[in-house]
Amino acid sequence: MDENDNKPQDELDQELNLVPDGDDGGTMPLKRKVAIGAAVALFVAGLGLGGAWATGAFTPKPESSKVEAGTGANKKRVSDKAESTVDWTVKIETEGVTADSSPLITRYVCTDGAEAGTEFYHATPASDAIEGKDSVRLAEGTWEITAIPIINQDGSITTPSGGGEQAVPGDHKGSGSTDFTGETKPAGDVTQDDIDKVLDKVNDAISKGDGTLTGDAGKDVVNKVTDNASKAPAADKEKVEEKKDAATDSAVKAEDKKADAAKPSTGSGSAPSKSDSKPSSGSSSKPSHEHTWQAQYRNDPVYETRTRTVVDQDAWDEQVCIGSHIVFSDGTIFYDAAAAANYQESKAMAGTPVSYHTVDDYQTVHHEAVTHQEAYQVQTGTKQVLTGYRCSGCGATK
Repeated sequence: MDENDNKPQDELDQELNLVPDGDDGGTMPLKRKVAIGAAVALFVAGLGLGGAWATGAFTPKPESSKVEAGTGANKKRVSDKAESTVDWTVKIETEGVTADSSPLITRYVCTDGAEAGTEFYHATPASDAIEGKDSVRLAEGTWEITAIPIINQDGSITTPSGGGEQAVPGDHKGSGSTDFTGETKPAGDVTQDDIDKVLDKVNDAISKGDGTLTGDAGKDVVNKVTDNASKAPAADKEKVEEKKDAATDSAVKAEDKKADAAKPSTGSGSAPSKSDSKPSSGSSSKPSHEHTWQAQYRNDPVYETRTRTVVDQDAWDEQVCIGSHIVFSDGTIFYDAAAAANYQESKAMAGTPVSYHTVDDYQTVHHEAVTHQEAYQVQTGTKQVLTGYRCSGCGATK
């Protein structure tokens, strides 16, 4: 029971200043009546509020119960502190990169700040990267920003340079930028190993990418990169196709994973996760489906081994000197030197001297050709080889 319940009415009137003012004849000015009415109302309301505070109805909610405003790339955390994010633009200026080049894929790693440990990749169409039109939303802190190689329409490869650690302010000034340059390796010098390294980096980027690298958007990126890669003279189109299948599968899996993560949880008051603050192009998620696998084959050539004779040196004839003979001026021929000397002496004594000359005697020697046997392959047909399975619905492979 309130102690005021036992007080006489005139005492209550005295405490509330409700007694008439002397000469007013029991009346009060309007302004005073309004003031008194307000005081009474506040007094009654105070009693009600006191009860509410006592029951905990107006207990402040903890920080973790606050919600996030915006969606996708514009999502931002609401807290007692001011918003600490900026739009960060990337741009590339280098010879070789055109609007038909593969997208500029940038990697963002927060090394210091509220989002420390966050890592994601973002794809910017080459035309937008050249003009610096695309941007992502980054939280205040230190971010390491790098880019993976670009494959141009002719098959040449440009390796971006620049970037590195960037200090992202949180002062609401709205924007920042990273400019890349780079060196371009001519298409004629690009090897399959160069192509494999780029496609492996694209696959890794897709597995950690935002909405620009998952689902249909991710498939578009993969198609552009591999189409350009196949233009390089040294490109092994079968290997490029295998890398394409693997990257496409990664894009589908990343989209399915994102869709699973977006499903509502059983809890109703969980705090927003760090990953919600990552930029995203907002590509729509599609539900998982049952794969329809179709066998994939390739036609391999069938060879037969044969042998053939290879001529290292052709056959030839050689003239070999085997001796000589003596021919005298009177036509007499001797093959014996002693007999020839006696003949010349006898002719001189008879008064009919003769002169002579020596003639070499040759014999023809035949040499056979020099050869060896070697094996060689002859294609005699083709055969089908099972390479795996592809889903006819989403393009996934196994």
